[in-house]
Formats: sequence, structure tokens, C-alpha cells
Amino acid sequence: MSQYASSKIDRPEPGLIKWSPNPANDTFLHVNLQHRVVQLYEPTGLAQPGAFDYKKSLKYDEIPPLTTYDWSPAYPGLVAIGTASGTVDLINLHSDSSSHLELPIRITRTCQAVAFNTGTLLAVGLERVRNDQCLKIFDVNKLTSLDPGVAWTSFEGSMNPVVGLEASISISSTKFFENSPQVLVAGIKNQGIRIYDLRDPHGAVINYQTKCNNNLAIDYADQNYFASSSLDKPGLVIWDRRATSRSTASRFYNDAIDTDDLPWGAALNVDKAIDVKDANFQERGSLIRSLRFCRDRAGLIAVLSRTGQLKVLDTKKEFIPAEVKSGDGPEALEVRRSYELDMNYAKDRKDDRIVSFDWLNLESPALTPRAIVLRANGAFDILEKPSYTSEHIYKMIPWKAPHRGLEVGGSYHSFMQFEATQYPEMMGSLNIDQAFEDKALFGSNKDSINVVVQQALLSPVPATDPICDSEASTEKLPELFNATSKSAEKLRDLRKYSKENLEISKSQQQPSIKDLDRSLTDMSLNGNGLPSNRQLHERLLVSTLDTKGFPKEAQVILDHAMLLRSKEKYLFDYVANRDIVADDPWLRELWDWVAGAEKAASDMGMVVQGIDFSYLGVCNIWTGDLGVSGMSRLVADDAKLPDATAWEQCLQEMNKRSRQPAYDGVATKKLAHRQAALWICGLGKSTDKHFSDYAKMLPSERNSSWYTMATAHALFEGNFENAVQILKSASAEYPELYFVSLALQLKNQGDKSLSKGHLDFDDAIASKTDPYLRAISSHIATNDWENIANQESLPLRERTFVALRYFDDAKLTRWLEKELRNATETGDIEAIVLTGITDKLVDIFAKYVEKFNDVQTATLVLSICSPRYIDDYRCRAWRNGYRAYLQRHKAFMQRTKFEVESTKKSKRAGKSTPTIVSPSRQIALRCVYCDAEYELSKTGTGVIPSASQGQTNPLTSSNPLMANKINAGVSCPNCGRHLPRCVVCLETVGVPRSDKPELSPDPQIRLAARFPTFCLKCEHVLHLDHARLWFARHVECPVPECRCRCNFRANPELNYH
Repeated sequence: MSQYASSKIDRPEPGLIKWSPNPANDTFLHVNLQHRVVQLYEPTGLAQPGAFDYKKSLKYDEIPPLTTYDWSPAYPGLVAIGTASGTVDLINLHSDSSSHLELPIRITRTCQAVAFNTGTLLAVGLERVRNDQCLKIFDVNKLTSLDPGVAWTSFEGSMNPVVGLEASISISSTKFFENSPQVLVAGIKNQGIRIYDLRDPHGAVINYQTKCNNNLAIDYADQNYFASSSLDKPGLVIWDRRATSRSTASRFYNDAIDTDDLPWGAALNVDKAIDVKDANFQERGSLIRSLRFCRDRAGLIAVLSRTGQLKVLDTKKEFIPAEVKSGDGPEALEVRRSYELDMNYAKDRKDDRIVSFDWLNLESPALTPRAIVLRANGAFDILEKPSYTSEHIYKMIPWKAPHRGLEVGGSYHSFMQFEATQYPEMMGSLNIDQAFEDKALFGSNKDSINVVVQQALLSPVPATDPICDSEASTEKLPELFNATSKSAEKLRDLRKYSKENLEISKSQQQPSIKDLDRSLTDMSLNGNGLPSNRQLHERLLVSTLDTKGFPKEAQVILDHAMLLRSKEKYLFDYVANRDIVADDPWLRELWDWVAGAEKAASDMGMVVQGIDFSYLGVCNIWTGDLGVSGMSRLVADDAKLPDATAWEQCLQEMNKRSRQPAYDGVATKKLAHRQAALWICGLGKSTDKHFSDYAKMLPSERNSSWYTMATAHALFEGNFENAVQILKSASAEYPELYFVSLALQLKNQGDKSLSKGHLDFDDAIASKTDPYLRAISSHIATNDWENIANQESLPLRERTFVALRYFDDAKLTRWLEKELRNATETGDIEAIVLTGITDKLVDIFAKYVEKFNDVQTATLVLSICSPRYIDDYRCRAWRNGYRAYLQRHKAFMQRTKFEVESTKKSKRAGKSTPTIVSPSRQIALRCVYCDAEYELSKTGTGVIPSASQGQTNPLTSSNPLMANKINAGVSCPNCGRHLPRCVVCLETVGVPRSDKPELSPDPQIRLAARFPTFCLKCEHVLHLDHARLWFARHVECPVPECRCRCNFRANPELNYH
């Protein structure tokens, strides 16, 4: 065969393999090059990856060393073998060595190609030599007509070629066309490709100039096309033999030749059909070892490389409009898809490397194309082209949002639901592929393909979910997960489930989770063995960030957490928001601060001297920063940006208005700043609220942390007596706290001026579970507030409170800058106490959204001040993205409420016009008679527009009630026509009815009576309740003269609702 017409170094050692070229014969041939043996095999059963049944039928020993070979499609036992010495040997596999004949070649040289046609012709391609043809055609009819037992020795020397072509050129490859047995194509070395018609007495040929003249392969399903490759290039070219002249080609094909660098006659040029390493270019031999077209699929070609890569290219004809398509001209091809049949070819597997292959002949196109391969270790294997339905199953599953089964409780990540009559059509191809997975395709026990296909097409709709997540945990979800309807409780249960069942596997399989920005197992800056408060928050969010391993019931909640929260009214009711995100204490703390800031800003409470201080943070108050768009906070017309003196005066007035207690902290030159900052730091914080949360906890879940927290708060405020009293009251329940209270009493009674070092405080043995107990111990031992302010295991709000009370002005400024910088880098939303809802918070939320995808919270928080005080494109992008998210999930009510409420929030203090431009009018009233549009808002004053201009309206002058009808939307202000009448009760729709359905005890009747229904065909109108009653018994319109079948159902089996 021409596919292997290369040097001996390139020759695969185990041999060559070829499936029968006759589709009627289920056999394959193996040429063993090591032992010089030809063996014939017969498949006997399964033929699928990992399972191939076959048996040996025949064996022929002592074949000469070959360079090429071919197998006759007309005579199953006839094989031609070309050798390097120039001889061409014919052997009969069904006989002994006496059925051997050597064809005469006048001048000895290498035989590079042999090819049988579907009759008795044999083409032999030889190496170039002077004074002799290099393409010889032999007729082997004499051999095929003999009886099997007759020896061929009598024909020795008498089998002369009947046709000789192409003198003094080298033939590298040749093939006959099956649909034209007298036509063959040959590759001319270093010149091109030529097509010969042996019936033409003039010897005319079609010539294509190319260097790709090896490995010729003809598309059996569409024999207008054939392919070839080059020895030193990794590409291939598919040719169209209809390309004879430009006049017969279409305009599209000629354009492709002129503009796409396509050689004349080519239909497709693939520059890199295989992967080629640099080392391959340094070796001798062809890069592409073999090309084969599939007999059962048009345009499906496989390419085998020297390294064992077997790639399949699925090609199709380019689209050409019918009006410009030429009758019998060439057509260009394009690659629809490429596949790797052996994904492990790139690995260092010398023994498993593919050295030869061929396509199987299958009985039906319903079977997926598959190839038989010979590996370097001599084993046979079957490789199957990925089915067209291999992706069918994924396309039938709604992987991406919105998930249509969320509302009705459908199975998540499963097949789309089809009617029983539609299921066979939609899923038939997939069911057929599955039906043949364990069916024998060959042998006496093979199943009838038609029967298997018919049974597969009649497959019923599966009663259970056919999709199984192999990576999901088998552990059942907690019972409370299904019992509760609140998203916060479900998320809390799922995080507990993740910790108990998935944490170990995820940490092993996904190490990237550990590297969000610092390792989640890293300790705080002091190396005290206690994770920072931010790291604890990230651990909480990461536990459900990746849904891998969760059952489907859990994945549907995790993938739609934002949607579920929005349906629980996660909007601008900040107290309600705190309960909706009860699963996340850090988000609860955020909404606590926002609620406090909202309360402070109500009734212009934060407007001082014409400047709006609403939603500013500690850093803004301390540094005198109104934000990038500070001018937008000037309420009064004569107000201007304050200088340092004016800023302090404003803060003094703010402190007086909010009745701030006297400051008793460290000495400072910015007293008003500290008082205001301490007030801002404590917005929304309440000890009673924390105690109520503690009281709601189950006794088994309670610990001493609430008491140590309350003690630490009292200690931070400088109230030692209250701190000691809290510990004493808790010592009855938690005796270990009694010793802490004693130490605190001794500390309070001693000399408070003693500096750090009075006691030996060891970080290594300090509390590793309770950050508040650690802070208390640190203060008792060192009396150093800087240790507590830098203890990152404490919430940032409390550390900020400590810094405001106990740091001098310079140290406080440096500390605030450091904490703000760290929060911006890590996306710590606790820093809202530092930034407020200002431009700096946008930077923090940008990192937070990048890490945890919670665009919902970012949008809701920032919508409070964006765009009225914040002008940042990221806020607009998040807002538009959140609106689009709600719209995608058909949460139209939630999206509308968000738009309305956020538009209201955009009003600046003292202004009535929102800064968000309201969307254009989406609903308008249009008269169906005169086609005039109008708005009720423009006619609701009791005066028709034409009357406002001093003109007399003829409609109102003739009927004094017309103005009321127009204002009610019953009559058109342009033509005066009123709404149509119900064709059942003959009363005008849109006005109160005489039967008073609103008094009915049935809520469905009360609701339906308010809506009219229109037939789009006859345009008659009915009240909805009347339409239901009428069409429950009739199909035609109620109007006697109308023959419209308003209630006609084209497909009643679809069960309309």
C-alpha cells in the first residue's frame, strides 16, 4: 500500500493491518513484518473499546520483505506485495505456497505502490528509471479464473502489463476509484497528482500541482474527494476531482482558490493535522504514516502520525446558496470537528503506541464509526469515534442558569422534561448508542441492527433520574435541610455537611482553594495560632464556593443562593437583611452597621451646615474626606467644601446633635474627630442584640465566648467593674472564668501605670479558640492596647474602637491607613466601618466579588450611595449584572422592586429628583379603533388635553360623563369609543359588573372577573371567568355569526394548561 511507501527505518515493526476492502466480507488482514507472515482474522462478536472478539482464519508464511501491499476487494484471498527489489508478488491466502506468482518488471527498482480495482486490474507504481514506464497496469483475470487447487507456476513470466504509463518519473502512491474501476489517481514524486482514465484512447489526464503526493486515500462515501499528504509536513490536502477548469467551478470555489491560498483542485488544506514535536523533524521518514476515509461516513478521515497519534477530522461541504451553486463543479470543504481516538498517545508508552489502523465496515449508519488498531506490542484494539450524541446528553441538561426546574421542584442537572410522544424523537439517537454498548456486531450471534434500533426508539421515559454525579458524596443531607424553607438555614446545614463530609477530599483535590489570597491555615500576624477574623469568614464562604461533591439537592441551593435571597426580600430592609443572611455572621454585622447608618441619616440627621455626612466611615471622619465626588454631598446652594476648621465645627455640631458622651480616652488634639469616629464605629451595635442571639442558641451549642465577649467590650470601654461583674456572673456556669475575674480584679487594684513586661505573656500558650479571652489575657499581662488592636482574630470594628480610644493621633493615623490597605487587598467587608459607603468601599467589594461572586450584596450596599455620592463604573456594572441576573431567572417582581427602591435611594438629601434616570415608559394604552396612544397620568386631572388649550371638546360637550370615562381609561380621548363588550354578558369590560363577582366566595372567580380575554383571530372579547365557562364546553366563538374556533387545540396530547 502506498501509505507505507517510506524508508525501512519508518516501517512499523509489529506489522500492518487492513480491514476487508469488500463490505460484504467481515475479515481483516495482519501483515507481520517481524516473522514475514500474513494472517487473516475473522471478528466473532463484540467490537468496542476494551472488548474485541476475533479468531484466526488463515495464515500464509514466508512472504518476501515488503515495501507496500494491497488486498483485492473482488477476490478475498488475493494479496499483492511490492518489494524493495522491484518484484511484485501475488499470493493466494486460501491456498498453499504454490499459489504464488511474481509479476515481471523489466528494470529492477523499488516498488512503491500497488492497488487493486474492484475488478481484475492491478496498478503498480515504481521508482523512477530511464527508458521504462513507472506506472504499470496488470490484468490478473487469468489467476482469478483458476480453480483453487491449480498452481500458478504455469503463468510465470507471462503476466505482462496491459497498460504502461509515465516514463522516467517516480510513482509514490496510487489508488483506483471504486465507482469508476477504470479511473485511478497517482502521486507523482515532487511534481503533483494525476488522474488517469484507462478508457480514454487519447490518454488525457487531470493534473494537480502539489508536493502532497503520498498516502493517497479516496472517500468511499463521496468519491469526488480524495486526500494526500507529504512526507515532511504534518498537514494534508483533500482534493475534488471535479476541478477541471475555472469555467465549471462556482464563484465561491474560485474565490477560495484566489484568496485562501488553496491550490487548484483542492477542497480543503489542513496545515497541521497532527501534533509534531521538534525531535520528529530530525528523524527520517514521513510524519504522517497513514490516511484512511471511513466507508460509512462521508468526509470522515483519520490520520495516523509516526508517534502513534490517531486524529479524526470530520469534514463537511461549505454552504453555497442554491442559486449560485454550479451543477457538477468542485465544492470546498471545512472541518466541522476533530477528535483524538487515543488520548494517551502523548505519554511515553512505546509498547502501546498505535502503528497501524483501518476503519471497520459496519452494516448500518446507526452504528458509531470505529477503527481497528494495531499497537506496538502486537495487540489488536478497537477505538470508537466519539458519538455525535456524546455531547447530546450535555445539551439536554440545563447546566447553566437559569435552571427551569427550580420553581416546580424538578430534578436539578437532569434531562429536560419531554412529553411521552416527544421523548423517542428527542432522545432516540442517545438510546440507540446505549443499546449497542453490549451488542455483538459480528459472528453468528450478532443481533439484528434493525431490531435493536426499533427497540431503542420505543424506549419509555425513564421513571428515575438517569443522570448520576459520580463525584457527589453518598452521605445523606441533614433532615433539617429539607424541612426548612429559609435559605440561611439551608446554607448553614450545607456548610456543616461540607465540613463533616467534603472538607478532606476538597483540600486534597483542590489545593487552589487554600490560596485565596493568604493561606486559610496561616495564622495571624503575631503567629499566635489563632486565625484572623477575615480568614474565618473566608473559610465559611469557601466551604460552599465549589459545589463539587455536593448532592444535586444541595447544588440547586448553592447555585441559586442569590435568587433565593432575593425572593426572601433581600433588598433595602436592613433589619430583614440581617435575618436573611443569618448563616453568615460577617454579613449580619455589615447590615447592622448599615442599619445604624440609615437610622442616623433619617430626617436629615447627618446634614450639618449644608453638608451631608451620611454613610461616612471612620477613616473619612478622621481624615476629613467626603469622597471623590465630595461636591455631591453639598446640600445647600451656598455650601462649599469644608476646610479643617469648618470640618471640626461640623463634627462638633454632629456630636452635640447625637448626644455623644464625654470622651475619656487618650489625650488628643482632635477631640471632635474621635467622638464622631467612635459614634460611627458603634453604629448598629447593640449588646442586647448579641445576647438575644446567644439566648436563641441551643444549650449544647453554647459556650463561654459570649461572656468573654461582653467582658472584653466592657474592658475596651474602660469599665473594669462591669467587666469583673460579667465574669463573676458567668463563673457559676463556666468555673474557669472565675480565675480570669480574679486576675482582672488584681489588675484593677494594682498600679495601672506599669508597662508591658509586668507579667510574662506567652503567645504560644494563650487561648487558641476564644479571641476575646486571649485579648483579656493579653491586657492583664501586658497592659498594652496595641497588642489588642493588632490581634486580627478580633472583629475589625472592635479593634478600631480600641485604636480610637487608646492610640495617640499619629499612631491612629498610621494604624487606620494600614488596616484600610490590608482590607482593600484582601476584600475584607468588615472594613465598611472604616470606609463607610464611599469610593473606598468599592475597591474592597471589587476584591470580595472577585473571590466569592457575591455581586448581590455588593450591589445592594453600594446602591445606597451610588450614584448619588459615588460615581464608579463598577457600581453600574454590578447593578446591571444583578438586574440581568434577576431578569434571566424571570424574577420580574424582584427586579422591579430593586429598580424602584434603588431609584428612590438615589435621591440626594433635600432633593426630589433621583440621580438614577428612570427607565422609559414600557406600557402604554392604545386605542384599537383609532390607534391613538395616551397615558392615564396625563388625563387623570379631569380635563381632556384639548380642553386645556381653550378649545371645546365635542366628546365632552355631547356627553358630560365622557370625561370621567376617559379618566378611568374606559373611553378613548381621541375617538370616544369605549372598551368592547363581553360577548357573553354584553357588559363593557373594565367597569364594575352587575353580577358583582368581587363578592364571590371563590377567590378564582374574584380574580378572573377583573381580566378581559381577547381572541387574536376574531378579536372578540370575554371576561376571563365567562371565557372559562364557555370554552369548557365549546370550541367556537360565542358570537352567533362568528365561526371562529377560538379554543381549537392543534395538539391536545400536549395537555395545555
